Amino acid sequence: MSVIAISRGSLSAATKLAQGLSSKLGGAVITREQVLEAAERYGIAESGLEMRHIVAQHPPGFWENYADARKHYLACFKAALFDFVLQGPIIYHGNLAHLLLKEVPFVLRVRVNAPLENRVEGMMAELGVSRQDAMLRIEAIDEERRRWTAFLYDVYVMDPMHFDIVLNLSRMTIQDGIQMIAAALENEQFRRTEEALQAVRDIHLATIAQIRLMSNPDTYGLDLNVEADSSAGKVTVTGRFHTGDAKVIENEIHSALSGLGLVKEIEAHVKVG
Repeated sequence: MSVIAISRGSLSAATKLAQGLSSKLGGAVITREQVLEAAERYGIAESGLEMRHIVAQHPPGFWENYADARKHYLACFKAALFDFVLQGPIIYHGNLAHLLLKEVPFVLRVRVNAPLENRVEGMMAELGVSRQDAMLRIEAIDEERRRWTAFLYDVYVMDPMHFDIVLNLSRMTIQDGIQMIAAALENEQFRRTEEALQAVRDIHLATIAQIRLMSNPDTYGLDLNVEADSSAGKVTVTGRFHTGDAKVIENEIHSALSGLGLVKEIEAHVKVG
């Protein structure tokens, strides 16, 4: 089995789908919360971002002030997510991982749309609240998710172009969805080949190098492109700037990446002007 990324319009429906897929196909069920916890080792807390703080206290016009922090947050989350991908087949359910996993050749991206009435009844039963209160809570959750997605990715989360399969649970059951996904995974493109895994390892190493650069005060905020060849332990960093000393910046890049595990060779190519 490859990697299945489930975008959860409904937490309960996505959880049931993920658990059903795990029982049928194997693979560990991984949640956003688990990835966030794993991302602590990469310093995700140092980005200073937290969903409710950003979307509740700052209007969209001020979000650009957090551009560097946003890149830092996403790189840490991505590195932790790729850790799970490299460990073995997984079934992830959250809101945004399908966007971070788009570079993984063998990922199947699934969107689950559950009827609003099902979500309302589920929340009423879980929290013991009235129908009106449940509706208001769901509306607040959906709006928060929409704003958080817009902040991180500047995309509309419901756009079907971001998914390979969209499950409409008003017209099918969870079991129907499991069968549909299982059938799709038989396609050659979703096979976990060594070549595809090598591509993931390269991206993973490049992402870890990006985090190191963003964590260093001398290279934080620099617009740098990072590529890696994990089999050779090589990281290549390039950038172009209007002002500055190219040699100084290249030395700062080398200094920031020195001592990074798995990296045997660092190339830095900076142009100014």
